[in-house]
Amino acid sequence: MVDFTVFNELSLPLENRSAFNNFFKVLKNLNDKGFKTIRMDREFKEYPEILPQISLQQFFGTLDKDEKTKLRTFINNGVSIIESPLIKDEEIEDNEEAIENEYFYMGQLTFGGLACADIWNTIAISFNSSDIWNNDKIILEKNKKDITVRHSSKIEHFYTYKDFFHEFEENNKLGITQDNFWNKRKEFFPNKIVFCREIEKQIKKLDKTIFDQSIGILRDIDSNKKLITDYNYSGEKETVKTNPKMIKERTFTIDNNKIFFENHIKSLANGYRIYFLEQENKIYIGYIGKHLSNKSDKK
Repeated sequence: MVDFTVFNELSLPLENRSAFNNFFKVLKNLNDKGFKTIRMDREFKEYPEILPQISLQQFFGTLDKDEKTKLRTFINNGVSIIESPLIKDEEIEDNEEAIENEYFYMGQLTFGGLACADIWNTIAISFNSSDIWNNDKIILEKNKKDITVRHSSKIEHFYTYKDFFHEFEENNKLGITQDNFWNKRKEFFPNKIVFCREIEKQIKKLDKTIFDQSIGILRDIDSNKKLITDYNYSGEKETVKTNPKMIKERTFTIDNNKIFFENHIKSLANGYRIYFLEQENKIYIGYIGKHLSNKSDKK
C-alpha cells in the first residue's frame, strides 16, 4: 500500500473557485489520515488553466485573503507534498508491464491520474468541478474490461473507503519495515500466511513501494478481510510447467522440501508477482519479486 494519492488532471479547469476550497479540505483530511503526498503529472503551477481562460496568476487575483493563503500553502507543500510525475523515471523499469496497459475514460485513451490510481492501488483526487467528479468511484476501461478506481472530490466520499484507511493506519501502527519484517513475520502474520525461507533475501531487495503493496495484500488475506480470489491471480501455462529452468525459478522451500509454486497474484501495481501455495489451511508465500521468465530463451 503506497502512502500517496494521485491527482486527476481531467478535473481541470474549474467551473468556479469554490471547488478549490473543497479540494483543500480533501487534502487536509488525507494528510490527517497519513497520506501526506499527492502525485501529479506536472507541477500544479504548470497547468495552463485553473479556471477557463485564466492562468494561475489571474486565478490568484480572483481569490479572497483566506483563499489566497490556502493556495499559497498548497503550492508550497504546506498541506500535501506535491510530487511529479505520476511515475518517476527510476520506477519506469519496474512498472513496465503496468505501463503497457491501455486505459480509457469515456472512450478516450488516458494515462493520467485515474489510470495511475489503478497502477498504484490508491485514491484519485479531483476538484469537484462537475457532476461527473462528484463520485466515490470512477469507471475506466482497462484492456477492454471495465474496472473501478477509488476516487474522491469531497471528504464525504471517504466514508466508502473506511476499510482502506483503517488498513493503512493499522500497517503504520505495526511499523512493518523491510528491516524488521523477517524477525517479526509471525507477529505480523499470525493466522494463515507462512513465508518460505527464500523470502528473507527477496524482501531486502524490494523497492519500498512494492514492499508496502505486498504487505497490504498479504495482511488482508491473513486477517480474512479478503480472499486470494479477490485479487487478479492465475496459474502457469504448460510452456512454463514443462520447462526445467522455469520450474526451478518457481521452486521454493516448505519444511525443507522443494516444491513447485505455479499460482501467483498479479495485483501488484508494477507487474511484480506474489507466488503462493495453499496447503493444509495455510498459504505459503515463496516469491515476491519481478515477473519471472515465461518464454524459452531464443537459440
